[in-house]
Amino acid sequence: MSDERAIENAIVSTQMEGFEVTESDRKLLMKIIKKEITLDEALKKINSSYRN
Repeated sequence: MSDERAIENAIVSTQMEGFEVTESDRKLLMKIIKKEITLDEALKKINSSYRN
C-alpha cells in the first residue's frame, strides 16, 4: 500500500467518526510518513497553532 493510500484510508476512517481533517493535517501526515519531521514535532506545531 502506498503512503498516500494509507493516509487516505486513515482520513476516511477519521471522518467516519465525525472528525474533520484539513489540508494542513494531510501535509503534516505526509511529512511524518516521509520522516521529514517527527510525530513530536508535528504535535508541537499543531498545539502552537491553537495557542496563537
